[in-house]
Amino acid sequence: MTPRRFLLLILPCLGILLWISSCNTKSKGERMKSLAGMYKLVIMENVDSATGQWSEDPWAAGGESYIIYDGLGHMAVEITPKDYKAFKWITENQSTDLKRFNQHIDTLSEASLKAAVREFAANYVYFANVRINDTADIVSHDRISGTIPVVWGTAVHRTFRFSGDTLILQVLNGNRRLKWIRMK
Repeated sequence: MTPRRFLLLILPCLGILLWISSCNTKSKGERMKSLAGMYKLVIMENVDSATGQWSEDPWAAGGESYIIYDGLGHMAVEITPKDYKAFKWITENQSTDLKRFNQHIDTLSEASLKAAVREFAANYVYFANVRINDTADIVSHDRISGTIPVVWGTAVHRTFRFSGDTLILQVLNGNRRLKWIRMK
């Protein structure tokens, strides 16, 4: 076979292989857009390191928890415990007016204050800028603010994948995963 004939045979094959491989690889922007949406937490699970079995984490069981990705590089998450929305210890007006807030706090018993601290400490919220790894399905949340000030300015990393309308986020090199269903 002549070198020219060999090139005529091999070049189209290489072109087809390159085309096929490019069809299977999503760009970072496409992966960012695929995350866009609002999701409701279905289950938070921890894996038992001895058995490899996943079981539900009671912290978020039965709560009203959501995560939002805007597709432009930002996200927000709130994870609440069961019955969090039923905790009616302060009104919106009381919480947004410092004088009324302080008056309300001063009228509460020690037990009521402890209950409020427990309830609010169990509510987990943060806002972040989002980065997606160039070569793997890893999303990084560069936290801007949230309910735990000590984590402001830190990053968390999660692997992500989809199973239909379910987004599965797993702590990178960790034992926790969260399954979120896309809201319609």
